[in-house]
Amino acid sequence: MSLFVFGHKSPDTDSICSAISLAYLKNKLGVEAKAYALEEPRKEAKFVLDYFKVESPEVLPAGAIKGQDVALVDHNEVAQTADDIAEANLVEVIDHHKIGCLSVRIMPVGCTCTIIYNLFKENNVEIPYEIAGLLLSAILSDTLIFKSPTTTELDKEAALALAEIAKVDYEKYGMEMFK
Repeated sequence: MSLFVFGHKSPDTDSICSAISLAYLKNKLGVEAKAYALEEPRKEAKFVLDYFKVESPEVLPAGAIKGQDVALVDHNEVAQTADDIAEANLVEVIDHHKIGCLSVRIMPVGCTCTIIYNLFKENNVEIPYEIAGLLLSAILSDTLIFKSPTTTELDKEAALALAEIAKVDYEKYGMEMFK
């Protein structure tokens, strides 16, 4: 049985990048996982995927998660998730938004990908170039290149480390991404 990993409807950069990155990490840790999108990614997310030459996740087929294990990233509300979530086995939620009634991993940071970066570090899993680029992109997007009031020192530390791995000047790249 494979773990289905996906973000929210109308997927933004954090939703797409966190799904791909968490699925990659899970596979490295011996858990079969695949990233999905609930809809086609937004324009900025498509730019990021193209920039780092990463394939866009498949849009989750209707009925695919019935009886399957799922992990939600970048959201925790039923209204934002797959329509048939009640038929799935929810095993994990990784989010940075206000929480409802689930048991989840929550950190008060500006981006879900900051949490996933920390999961890579905690598990001593090397972050490859493409995944580093995706994680960095989402952090820059959600924190508005560290200008958002939700930005934390953990976001900045993660972004600086990821920019080194991705071999980009985070400020120049972030501005290009926002165009």
